Amino acid sequence: MNKIKAIIIDDEKRARNLLNQLITASLGETIEIIGEAGTIDEAYHSIVEKKPDLLFLDIQIHNETGFDLLKRFENPSFEVIFVTAYDKYAIEAFQFSAFGYILKPIQANELRSTIGRLTDRIEQKQLDKSKLVKVLIENYGDDGRIKKLVINNIEGFKVLKLENIIRLEGDRNYTNFILTEGKKVTTSKSLGEYEKMLNDHGFFRIHQSTMVNLRHVTAFERKDGGYVEMSDEKKCKVSRQRKDQFLARFN
Repeated sequence: MNKIKAIIIDDEKRARNLLNQLITASLGETIEIIGEAGTIDEAYHSIVEKKPDLLFLDIQIHNETGFDLLKRFENPSFEVIFVTAYDKYAIEAFQFSAFGYILKPIQANELRSTIGRLTDRIEQKQLDKSKLVKVLIENYGDDGRIKKLVINNIEGFKVLKLENIIRLEGDRNYTNFILTEGKKVTTSKSLGEYEKMLNDHGFFRIHQSTMVNLRHVTAFERKDGGYVEMSDEKKCKVSRQRKDQFLARFN
């Protein structure tokens, strides 16, 4: 298993340094510290930028709490281990589905035990993901082309038939799948990830924020640089840099 990428969030620099040293000394082969933060805002931006697997999160951070940080993430992909001197927060911590809870001063054996349980959980998650990949592979057609796509969303996952996807719309780190019959599904993967996956399977990214299913393109208009009309009558802008490549897909 790859190293767990972690961020330490504590308003006391000395506490961050001590935890960093303890992790490096006793868990350096398992955990890589990729960032630190002393405020909620710093922590939020660091998480968005670096996408850690794990947060070591103090609960009392200046006049805010670690819970204020977690509330900013609707569907977090990271695990949380709370590190605090105040055990009165324990129940609330676990209501937030924190993986672990370590009291200060931190004991090395307690830290190793918590991380050992965490690695077991991450490995199980990877097995679950491999099951989803198996579902995806099983949905290849006889011609070796993808027929269905497995996507994760807030409820769990959905299996979409490619023929029912009209287009994909990027929204920062999220992607909206616009489907036939007016349906929409949102996932936390970026549009760029789906571009790599679907480009050879009848899809084309016509704009920084839009990827279309060529099966659902009904018209192309050259005015104002270029627009495509989709089967749901939506008109989508084609960027100048991509227009020639797009038109070539229809030659």
